[in-house]
Amino acid sequence: RLRLCGRAAALAKRRHMPGSAQQVAWPAVDAELVKFAERLADAAGEVIRKYWRLPIEVESKDEPGRPVAESPVTIADREAERVMRELISASYPAHGVYGEELGQTNVDAEFVWVLDPIDGTKSFITGKPLFGTLIALLRNGRPVLGVIDQCILRERWVGANGKTTMDGKQVTTRGAPRLPDAMLY
Repeated sequence: RLRLCGRAAALAKRRHMPGSAQQVAWPAVDAELVKFAERLADAAGEVIRKYWRLPIEVESKDEPGRPVAESPVTIADREAERVMRELISASYPAHGVYGEELGQTNVDAEFVWVLDPIDGTKSFITGKPLFGTLIALLRNGRPVLGVIDQCILRERWVGANGKTTMDGKQVTTRGAPRLPDAMLY
């Protein structure tokens, strides 16, 4: 998850935003794009479930600059990203895509989708359901929408327009006055 956020941040224009995220007025995103992002997650999930716990070939891809320079990739990763790209191209041809497996297209567009079809490929290939599809949408370099979809566990988080939902129900943090008081895992 941090890797996708880092990629989205690398694409985003650097701005000084004082205070917490609650004090920042994030740009609104149209409900149609939120539904479309969920459609992307559904499509990726269909592909991923076809390969779940089946013997598949695992390749290594080189990722210089990471603590471990090699990372596993499977046909499920590539097919899931391909399906999402096809949907984006058909529905929003002017939008760009920054993908984990298949590279970048039109990343200077007003809207750019950031896709990681299987974040946690090692968990996927070893049969542990602790991986997810990560989808973000940037508008003019600023994140406006994010989806974390765990297609095997059937759990989905969607963040847009200042709200986060899990499986369609709004969720919030408990709030911690100081970072050391926060519980993270």
